[in-house]
Amino acid sequence: MVRTVAFASGKGGVGKTSISVNCAITLVRMGYKVALLDADFGMANSHIMMDQKVEHTLQDLLENGQSIDDIICDTPSGLKLIPGGSGVIELLNLDSSRRWEIIKSLSPLEEQLDFLLVDTPAGGSDASIEFAAACNNVVVVLVGEPTSFMDAYSFIKAIHLEKNYDSVSVLVNLASSSKEAKSSFDSFKSIVTKFLDIHLEYVGWLPNSNVLKNSILARKPVALATTPQDKTLNQGLKQIADAIIRLEPQTSNGVEFFKTQGT
Repeated sequence: MVRTVAFASGKGGVGKTSISVNCAITLVRMGYKVALLDADFGMANSHIMMDQKVEHTLQDLLENGQSIDDIICDTPSGLKLIPGGSGVIELLNLDSSRRWEIIKSLSPLEEQLDFLLVDTPAGGSDASIEFAAACNNVVVVLVGEPTSFMDAYSFIKAIHLEKNYDSVSVLVNLASSSKEAKSSFDSFKSIVTKFLDIHLEYVGWLPNSNVLKNSILARKPVALATTPQDKTLNQGLKQIADAIIRLEPQTSNGVEFFKTQGT
């Protein structure tokens, strides 16, 4: 059984894509077979962070009849990258039937993977909700700011009410310490659970790290470094990967990856 995990955020700029990439590579280095689906269509940039030149994207699957095997990019790390399209207006305006087509197109990979990680579009759009709810688990990336709290709450409310998701994981990014990160999570949890009957699980935190920022500019994910330059950052990635492995799978009332409708 493939475990599917979505990384989501209520707003952009919280580090969701870099976390998706580095967590995926961390799982690969732990011995798992992993694919990363860049579902941030029209603005996909996972391949840029990994310094990968991709020949085909999901647009080719939808418009040119290519299979999922045709567009997978096998990266040097061992991670299989499924690239979305950058600057492709058509991918920004997909309806539900086209999104479901993409979800179902990954079924041939079922025997090849242990984990599928999905980098969803930021915000609470229909695409964000549908791709997140198609996964066994959702990890919401949060920073300790009121606007991040508000937007993350809106996303969680939507996936809870529209897709019957009753458990969501939270990762705190750009924190100055583990104490600050846990305090941000506790504050956010008290707000969410006051209004929604939903379980929130803390999966860890990552620091506001210059090493991570520089790795993005250099297009070299920190998870690939043989000698960690920021031990707190690497320990955080390992903690998050371990937490993801332990998560209890959830179900929604929508289409799911590697599961036919109605089963």
